[in-house]
Amino acid sequence: MDEEILEQLRERYTSGNLIVFAGAGVSAAAGMPTWKQLAEKLRDRARRRSADPAVIDEIQQYISSNQLINALSAARLALGPQDFNWTVDKELDDTGRDVPELARAIAALKPKLKAVLTTNIDRFLERAFQGEWRMVDRPAGDVAMDRCFILKLHGTLRAWDSWVFSREQYDRAIFGSPLLQDAFGALYRTHSIVFVGFGLADDNIDQTLARVRALSGGQPPVHFALLPKGVPPFRRRLLEESGVRLLVYENQAGDHAEVAQVLLGLEPGAAPPPPHAAAPPHAAPRAAQPSSPTLPSSTVAPSTHGATAAPRPVRVFFSYASRDEELLARLEAQMTPLRREGLIALWHSGKLGAGEDTERAIGEQLEAADLILLLVSASYLASEQGDAQVARAMERRAAGQAVVVPILLRPCDWEATRFAELQAVPRDKRPVTKWPDEDEALLQVVREIRAVVTKLRPSLR
Repeated sequence: MDEEILEQLRERYTSGNLIVFAGAGVSAAAGMPTWKQLAEKLRDRARRRSADPAVIDEIQQYISSNQLINALSAARLALGPQDFNWTVDKELDDTGRDVPELARAIAALKPKLKAVLTTNIDRFLERAFQGEWRMVDRPAGDVAMDRCFILKLHGTLRAWDSWVFSREQYDRAIFGSPLLQDAFGALYRTHSIVFVGFGLADDNIDQTLARVRALSGGQPPVHFALLPKGVPPFRRRLLEESGVRLLVYENQAGDHAEVAQVLLGLEPGAAPPPPHAAAPPHAAPRAAQPSSPTLPSSTVAPSTHGATAAPRPVRVFFSYASRDEELLARLEAQMTPLRREGLIALWHSGKLGAGEDTERAIGEQLEAADLILLLVSASYLASEQGDAQVARAMERRAAGQAVVVPILLRPCDWEATRFAELQAVPRDKRPVTKWPDEDEALLQVVREIRAVVTKLRPSLR
């Protein structure tokens, strides 16, 4: 490993001017699928769903050529948004998995680290930081001025509406706004980035480096990349032309343990990483070597499964009648702050894509929901589908699997229903449409929902 480049990286960290950009390899260390493996799983699901063989071949061609963003985009088109999102959520759910050593090593840098950027949607990094750093999945224009945040460029688990998987979505979400483009330009021009957990042929890093070159005005700042031995000459030249200096490690054990050791060695006074092999990821430091880099106890949580897991958003399911769609939209708008705070992930049948299996999708979402909101009106009570959803919601409530809240939209004989025993909102039993100001009524409803979410969320992992 080049000691001169390593010292430059250490200087950037000590100055408080360093940003870690974490790729899929950070999570893969905990057994999560890489982007390529995720694309393969989605391809296989599309095949099982009898997708057009030509579509399957196209996805495979993208996978074979490491055009993984294109592969995911094609898979999303083949499966439809609902099935795609459900599959990705299942495959990338980190619940019950130990936080990987590399994520904990990144968290150990929090005393001087500026920020963390990542393309991962799982919650390993938030868990490693034990909730001390703010998670951002919708960056604001002043992001370059902030510190101590984890910016999730592709969104976060469960919050499907925050996800970014296609090139078009990426451009629109991150660079579509002139204000955001200026902010990211400032970030790339004034800070050094160290790329961690990216593969040699990852088109994700290629896209990011293209942005670095474009936003740096032809004079890219010094960035760094930790990569395993074997970088081919052209690849090396491409990286170096983007202002990236390579720290190449041996990876003799095949577990990339050297990367965590390099990061831990950035703190002043820490021992430098060994020249070839690093200690096993979970090896305890020896008492005779107090200078050996270890993870601070204030940063590393116990290794018990799920002990460091930050509460996930509450999954909210709306059960409603089509006649009430306008009121649903207004209620959903009032709940936007809850969603942006990462407290809830909303779903209703209006989010179904063309060609989706409606009954199956609604059933899956109803079964996954933590909070079921019944939007009560005469039309809702007359709906057979609504009645079936109420029956299942009450069953899940009785089993302790979900909370059910009736929301009174319009006057109707709801007190004769099976959910009449539940506390309805607004609390005075006056339906929303009977308030002088309907927006005020919806605001009262949202405040009640916030209280439920605040009470419910700490138990969710």
